[in-house]
Amino acid sequence: MIRSSQHTLKFSNISKRDNLSIFRKEYILATKAFVDYIWNNGYSWKDKDNNIKYFNIKDNKLDLPSMLTSEIIKKSNLNTILTGRALKCCLTQVAGLINASVEKQRKRLYMLDKLKQEGKTKKKLDKLIKKIKQNIPQKPNCDRVNIELNSICCSYQKIDSKEFDGFLRLTSITKTKLDIKIPIKHTSHSKKMSSRGTLKASFLIRNNSVDFRWEIPDMSKKQNGITVGADQGMLDVLNMSDRQITPKQDIHGHSLSSILDKLCRKKKNSIAFGKAQDHRKNFINWSINSLDFSNICKVNLERIWNIGYKNPTSKKMSHWTNTLIRDKVESICEQNGVQLVHQSSTYRSQRCSECGIVRKSNRKGKIYTCDNCGLIEDADYNASKNHEINLPEIPYDFRNLNMNRKGFFWLESGLFSLDGRSLQSLL
Repeated sequence: MIRSSQHTLKFSNISKRDNLSIFRKEYILATKAFVDYIWNNGYSWKDKDNNIKYFNIKDNKLDLPSMLTSEIIKKSNLNTILTGRALKCCLTQVAGLINASVEKQRKRLYMLDKLKQEGKTKKKLDKLIKKIKQNIPQKPNCDRVNIELNSICCSYQKIDSKEFDGFLRLTSITKTKLDIKIPIKHTSHSKKMSSRGTLKASFLIRNNSVDFRWEIPDMSKKQNGITVGADQGMLDVLNMSDRQITPKQDIHGHSLSSILDKLCRKKKNSIAFGKAQDHRKNFINWSINSLDFSNICKVNLERIWNIGYKNPTSKKMSHWTNTLIRDKVESICEQNGVQLVHQSSTYRSQRCSECGIVRKSNRKGKIYTCDNCGLIEDADYNASKNHEINLPEIPYDFRNLNMNRKGFFWLESGLFSLDGRSLQSLL
């Protein structure tokens, strides 16, 4: 697996920053020129079988190779001080930018061909064709693109010094022979990555920082340990069935709820809004890092999707991003050799973890009160206990019956009515 670490550029002197700024401006101009040329004129190449293929936005031919030839440099009539090596890195990045911008449309076109081969009805085909026409790929915006370099013009050199751990050296990047040495000071995170893996020869240079990529060997999954369920939330970031709960507040008194309130007060796309987003991500990462996964071999995490679909949520809820929690849990499970399973969240918060009855009225806010067996428990913990066990999947048609209003029993052996009759015939 690949992990990254971020290192500040604040230790660079004014001269190095000025040279880096010159290089950045030229790199962005080259990126724009290449993207404009390919987007407007298309691109042709030969595959492994020497078949000629084309990339053309107008004709919906959206296959583009990950490596572009240097012919584009001549055809785009680019006048630049960048060397061929720097332009080669730029072309590789351009291919990635364009492929990312057309990926969804390429998938739609693939599904259209597949549906035609399967002989699907005209109604389904027309619906997909309409979607393809409405979602025309947009040309990538390269105004703020970051510089991505590899070993042909960028390398990291360790040094024996108390001030810095090494230098990131940029060579052969301009015809004016700019040679930039960026001082690098390792963080606790990068030291951890270096002890576990190897540094890749690929670097992403931002305005104020540089990203190192580390190749970490995949850990073998644990065979011994406990299985826990995990429930995501807005008050408690993660609530686990082994009674572990993420901290509600940090040392500064901030909670996830207060950070979401702050996001609601900020104007979208403003600098303050971006800082609040970073604060939200940092808090989620810090809180999940405080959990102990050493005794866990498997985590059953609730799968959340389509929040607010046909049911508009509050402004505060719209800023709660379960994807940040999911990605962090996936990352920490990979690092600790823990198996991660995503489970449907349907009825898990409405089910009693003791007797197995599912009734919507039992879940009221933060407290779950079972009117069948008398259980009174934290609602998030109760949901995590339900994620811990492997319950039979509830089909979509069964959910449409709305039996959770009156109530039914959801057990590992199946679904049953309140009087004990099996509901297998309804599945």
